[in-house]
Amino acid sequence: MLKHTILKLFLLSFIVSCAGPDLDKVRNSMVSETLKNLVIWESNPRPVAEGNDAQLLVRTSESMNMLYAAHNEKGKQNLFMAKTKNIGDSFSEAIPVNLNEGEVSAHGENGPKFRQGKGRGMFAAWVGKRDIKFSRSMNFGKSFEPAIRVNDDTGKASQSFFTMEVGPDGAIYVIWLDGRDKKSGKPGTSSVYIARSLDQGKTFEKNIKIAGDICPCCRTALAFGDNGEIFASWRHVYGVDERIIVVATSLDGGKTWGEPVKVTKTGWKINGCAHSGPAMKYVNGNLFITWYTGKDNEASLKFSYSSNNGKSFQASKDLHGPVLDANHPDIEVIGNEAWVIFQGRDPIQEGGWGRDKAWLVRINSEAILSSPSSLPSTGSGVAYPYLFKGNGGRIYAMWTEIGEEGPHVILCRGRIVS
Repeated sequence: MLKHTILKLFLLSFIVSCAGPDLDKVRNSMVSETLKNLVIWESNPRPVAEGNDAQLLVRTSESMNMLYAAHNEKGKQNLFMAKTKNIGDSFSEAIPVNLNEGEVSAHGENGPKFRQGKGRGMFAAWVGKRDIKFSRSMNFGKSFEPAIRVNDDTGKASQSFFTMEVGPDGAIYVIWLDGRDKKSGKPGTSSVYIARSLDQGKTFEKNIKIAGDICPCCRTALAFGDNGEIFASWRHVYGVDERIIVVATSLDGGKTWGEPVKVTKTGWKINGCAHSGPAMKYVNGNLFITWYTGKDNEASLKFSYSSNNGKSFQASKDLHGPVLDANHPDIEVIGNEAWVIFQGRDPIQEGGWGRDKAWLVRINSEAILSSPSSLPSTGSGVAYPYLFKGNGGRIYAMWTEIGEEGPHVILCRGRIVS
C-alpha cells in the first residue's frame, strides 16, 4: 500500500508539471485519493462499558483512562473512570468520579469532557444540576477530588453544552452556553461564557462573557494558535432566526475577545436549535472548522478554514461527500493533518436508510479533503463518535450505541499505515 501511495504522489507531481487550466481539480482529486484507506481498523469493534459519551486519555506508555456516564437503577447518571494497560483488550473495574450521587446530565453534545494536564493531572468536567462541574485527579487516576462549580452566577440559570481544553501553557479553559442573561438577549437564545484556571484546576477565575444571542443547544469549541491566540466558536443567531457559525479571538488569555467573525456570509434560517455545534482545530498555521447545517433542505457537514488567525475564512465546502445525514463531527490532530470523524448513513446500504456508521475524513496541511471512509461497525447505529490519538501510529475511535439493554460504549482501534 505504501508503494502504491508513493507511485500516486509521483504521478501527481508529473501531472502538476504538465496540466493546464484543470490543474487544481486534478491535483485535489489525486491528493484526496492518496489520503484514503491509510488506517487498518480492527474488524470487530466491541462494547467496553455500559454507558454513553465516553472520553479517552492515552498516555505515552499506551495505558489509557476512559471516562463515561452511566445510569443507575433509579435512572440517574453518574461518571466513572476505568483503566486499561493492554491497549484496550480489557478494562479495570470503574471508579466513581462525581461524589454527588446522580447529579450528572450527559447526553449527546452535552457529554462530559476528559483532558490531560501537564504532569500527572487528569481533568474531568460535566453538567451537574444545571451547573458546570469540574474535578481533577492528581494521582494518575486512582481517585478524584470533590467537584467544584465553574460558573459563578448566583441565580438559577442553566449552564450546558460546554467544552474544556488545556492550553499549551497548561491553563485550563472551560467554555459553555449560559442562561443567566436571558432577559437581555433575543428570545430563546443563550450567552457564551468562559472561565480559566491557572492552578491546575484548584480554582477558576471570574467568568467572562464572550457574546450573547447564541443558539442555545449547540456545543461550543475552543482552539489555540501558535502565538497565544485562543479561538472560540459557536452558532450565533442573527436577525430573524439566521444561525451562522462564528469564531471570536482572544489575544490576552481569554480576558477580552474580539467581535465574532462569520465563517459563512449567510446562515441557516430555522426557528429551533440543531443540537449540533462546530468542531475546530489549529493545524500548521490554519484554523480548521467543520459544522452541521440543514440549509437549503440538505443535511450536510461543511468545512472551512482561516489562514490569517480567524480574521476571515475561505469559502465553505462539503466535507461529507456522498454520506447521508452526516452530523456531529469531532476533530483530532494527527501529525500535520486534521482528522474528522462523524456519523452518517451509507448511501448504498438499504437505500440510504441503513444504521449510522462512523466515517473518517483527513484534511492535509493544504486544506485538501480526502473522501470519507467508513469504520467497521457492530451493525447497531453509531451516535456521537470521537477520535483519539495514541502513540506508535495507533488511533482509537469511540462512540455510543443504544440497544434494548440501554447504551453501550464502543471501542474501535486502528493503526496508521506509514
